[in-house]
Amino acid sequence: MKSIVSLVLILVVCLSGVFASIELDQADVAYEKDAFEQTQSLLLEQLDKATTAEDKAQVLWRLARVLVNLGDELEDNDKDGKYAIYEKGEAYALASIDANPTAMAYLWKASNVGRWGQTKGPLNALGKAKGMLEDLTEVVNTFNTLDSSETWYVLSSLYDELPGGFISFGNKDWAVSYMRMALDTIPSHLLYPGHYKKMAEELYARNWSASKRSREMKKMEGQWNKASNNLEKYRYYEGKDGGATRPF
Repeated sequence: MKSIVSLVLILVVCLSGVFASIELDQADVAYEKDAFEQTQSLLLEQLDKATTAEDKAQVLWRLARVLVNLGDELEDNDKDGKYAIYEKGEAYALASIDANPTAMAYLWKASNVGRWGQTKGPLNALGKAKGMLEDLTEVVNTFNTLDSSETWYVLSSLYDELPGGFISFGNKDWAVSYMRMALDTIPSHLLYPGHYKKMAEELYARNWSASKRSREMKKMEGQWNKASNNLEKYRYYEGKDGGATRPF
């Protein structure tokens, strides 16, 4: 009888381990409501419960994501506070990549690094740019993730804000195309007003007339057709539907 009871207890323990899993829905809902402190608390609870590498990776990249927002909420003069948060966010993203690489881990690594550079100043932002581009290239090329609005927004901002020429790889025209993708991939249940504001600023800075755009579109179509990967192709995106149809 004792042996039967022991066997039952062993089975219960084993099965509870099999069916135990993390719960991320609450944290995701809180994040979409801009309840960032609550999101962080919920995710830390789930991190303690995560037992597999995949589960840990899912929690960790979400922690990296929410730390971008928590850093942004600090006053601009609290630079030390911002540095600490963005560095912690980068560490979470790196841990997520180590556990189980995903597109989102690379995205939020790049985002935290970018925010750190922006806070530190132009020269530091320049120094971080190449690494950010490598991370974002992983997202759109290696993982073939084309429906992440945040990825396209960060790419657009990177090309828009960096200088061009011999100093860095900034390109105002490519920034506009990447921002069009950012707009076309906003989830249907969300509003990203900052994306539209950035798009307006970039279009105003580009300052193309209708005739200029018509001429450039022909060149862009040729470049689109010649592109060998996603990062190159969407430098010339001017259409709709996330590239599902021809963008011209």
